[in-house]
Amino acid sequence: MRLDRLPAVAPSWHTGAYGSGVSQRLRSLGHPGVAAAISAAALGTSYAIAVQDPVPQWELDLTEWINSAADWIATALYPVMQFGTLGGPIIVAVGIAVFARDRWLAAATAVSGVVTWFGAKGVKQFVERDRPLSYLPHLDVREGDGTGLGYVSGHSAVAASTAVMVMVVLPRRWRWVPALVAGLVGVARITHGVHLPADVVGGWAFGTLIALGSLWILERVEPVEPTEVVPPNPAS
Repeated sequence: MRLDRLPAVAPSWHTGAYGSGVSQRLRSLGHPGVAAAISAAALGTSYAIAVQDPVPQWELDLTEWINSAADWIATALYPVMQFGTLGGPIIVAVGIAVFARDRWLAAATAVSGVVTWFGAKGVKQFVERDRPLSYLPHLDVREGDGTGLGYVSGHSAVAASTAVMVMVVLPRRWRWVPALVAGLVGVARITHGVHLPADVVGGWAFGTLIALGSLWILERVEPVEPTEVVPPNPAS
């Protein structure tokens, strides 16, 4: 047997700019560039609101209206709200690994969630916006003591990041489910009296951008299936 006729197996890595080597996962989202642009605009707008002094009256009014929801609504939203904790992306990552058998996406989901959570804490330190109790002393705070920094909402950010990551493995007809969960997490944070609307919108936008960035990076570090390279036959 001639060795020069044996097929060689060469590992391949994703390369290329957006449009040529774009991730199949990103492409499955439809228009990731548009989503990134909208998220960036939402983040910038929410930031512009968050730094206003005093807090806009319409935002305070909206906060009071959402916070006035009945206790049974807040109770029903509480379990959903936990998807915005660090446990949310970890559980989803395990699900992706087990059911979708996509270990790279599972790892990226967990990492994206952790980065989003601690990144949101960094944004809070930068913006230094108080939680709503500082502006609405009679607000019904249903979780914690209502103190600390509010912009951006870490729960909303993590929920949005996790939602985007899991969407790429779901059929299109089911993608509304993680989007709804992320939306309810944000509403729950206002219902529980711990965030203002701009905090939540900023969190959604921040988390979405982190997830899209994670998918973009994953495209460039994940090895693809090996391809066979057959050397040319010298006799031909």
